[in-house]
Amino acid sequence: MIYLDHAATTKPTKVAIDAFLRCCENFGNPSSLHQAGIDAEREVSSARKALSSIIGAKPNEIFFTSGGTEANNLAIFGAAKKPKGRRIITTRSEHPSVLAPLAKLAEKGDFEICYFSNIDELRPALSEQTCLVSTYHINNETGSIQDIAEIGNIIKQISPSTLFHVDAAQSFCKFSIDVYAAKIDLMTLSAHKIGGFKGCGALYIKNGVSIHPMIWGGGQEGGLRSGTENVGGIAAFAATALDFWQNTKENFDHALALSKKLCELLGTVDGISFNNKNTSPYILDIDIKKVRSEVLVNALSSKGVFVSSGAACSAGKKLKTSQRSETALRISFGTDNTLEEIEKAANALIECIDVLRKSAQISRR
Repeated sequence: MIYLDHAATTKPTKVAIDAFLRCCENFGNPSSLHQAGIDAEREVSSARKALSSIIGAKPNEIFFTSGGTEANNLAIFGAAKKPKGRRIITTRSEHPSVLAPLAKLAEKGDFEICYFSNIDELRPALSEQTCLVSTYHINNETGSIQDIAEIGNIIKQISPSTLFHVDAAQSFCKFSIDVYAAKIDLMTLSAHKIGGFKGCGALYIKNGVSIHPMIWGGGQEGGLRSGTENVGGIAAFAATALDFWQNTKENFDHALALSKKLCELLGTVDGISFNNKNTSPYILDIDIKKVRSEVLVNALSSKGVFVSSGAACSAGKKLKTSQRSETALRISFGTDNTLEEIEKAANALIECIDVLRKSAQISRR
């Protein structure tokens, strides 16, 4: 198996597994007052401190969720429950967990959803009627990079009361983020994109920012996210995040080398183009003419090479806002991929492209 779909999910790292197993032994409920509960709460508090240190935040600004989707929903619906205006600004290429909540708000007619694709379009859309700007840091399909520091500073210059939410699921630990310098109010984090477990994420909420809860009950996570914390997942998240962050430059350089190698090997194929300018080296967006990406994904899978045609959360669905071509392929790299794997994957890709194009020619006769 050659796994090149790390933007969808990653294999749990050893440090994450070790942390999770430790919590299987130390299984108390963090809300319990006895020693087992105190030990479990210590794991959660330690994780809160670890994650906050990576983004330059305070531990009490980290709130754990069931993943990036819940964190995005909490940020959007939570901010919309306490609006200072009726306009929300975003882009058309956000993750479905951002676009779908915004669509629900628009359906009710209570909010105007505006879209921007560059800074020049963002500036005139901002006003005191704008309650929220929500955008990605790294696009989950194309790998394109948003200058969140520039966006954040522009927002606060023009409309200081507007909340700024960043979906950092694809960038956390891979790129440096200073939430205060970037004027970020809310930021989504996800564990399973960096070697943690699925079902665990977090939302950074700047001190002083008030949003509405979505889940009510025992009042955990400062009353914003009731429910017994996923202690094992949280401890694993912190462990793998610290490990990834401590090796961030090496990881970045490794992903860049893999991406460059694949572009070099595929560069001679007719009708292939790469969207790799101002993009994350962890995600390579390829357009292959005359080959439907879903068919190519299946062909590669039969050869043990796993890639994707886009976001796993929207697989098989046609989003009205999608700008991606039906011939676009997403290849995403992980820290355990090797140059040898890239060479094998390139050979498999070239072979599959040739076979599928020939098949298409025959079918048209």
